[in-house]
Amino acid sequence: FTRLTTHGPFYPPRVETIVNAVRYGAHLNEEQLQKSRELVAEFADVFALSIREVKPVDFIKFHLQIPQDATFSKRVHQRPLTKPQREYLFPVLDDMRRAGITRFIPSDKVKAVASTVLVQKAH
Repeated sequence: FTRLTTHGPFYPPRVETIVNAVRYGAHLNEEQLQKSRELVAEFADVFALSIREVKPVDFIKFHLQIPQDATFSKRVHQRPLTKPQREYLFPVLDDMRRAGITRFIPSDKVKAVASTVLVQKAH
């Protein structure tokens, strides 16, 4: 169930999943926790359960101002990913491809190459 299906963003199982996925501070008392959960449920349409739920926008475009004659490194300096890194990264890349965010391109169309850096969040 996603917000982009016929059920819509306020489909009760979807709202429940979102409310349960949000991490609420341990410092909240019961009343504050309940109000927070209700607020999340009220605005469930702004949450995405997967990258495929993120809607593209057409009112803004990001354009890099790169001179036509600029050249970038096409040499790969990537250290091999560890098994846990691969287990995390590859499904994320697959999701991004399925969502239409990334795509495979022929090697002769590559303009630049950069290493992938995975960093664990502090919290």
